[in-house]
Amino acid sequence: MRKIMLVVVFLCLTIASKANTEPSLTEVKVGTELKIGEASSSTYQHLILPRKNFIIKRGGLANYKSLKKLTVVVTAVNTNSDGNVEVTLKRKNGKRFFNSHPTIKADYNKALEQKELLKK
Repeated sequence: MRKIMLVVVFLCLTIASKANTEPSLTEVKVGTELKIGEASSSTYQHLILPRKNFIIKRGGLANYKSLKKLTVVVTAVNTNSDGNVEVTLKRKNGKRFFNSHPTIKADYNKALEQKELLKK
């Protein structure tokens, strides 16, 4: 009887652990509105932003502080081979980031944890 109970408990734990490991892809969909928060350190770690020299070459203004409190819309959702969810973001008002780049990318889960991206 004890062996049967042990097997049943083991099966329940296995099923419960599989149910909790679903990807967070269901949380974010194309068209979801997010807000850009403050940088987790001196620069954004989980938003994939162009380097300053590329912004300047394209005629833009390299001011990363201007991103704070911008409302953005998810235009694409990709899952990497590592299981990380990468989202492509564009500004809600249709303008370009830094007056040079129409979209930027972000590591969705890590950016939410560090509050670089906020759910609206």
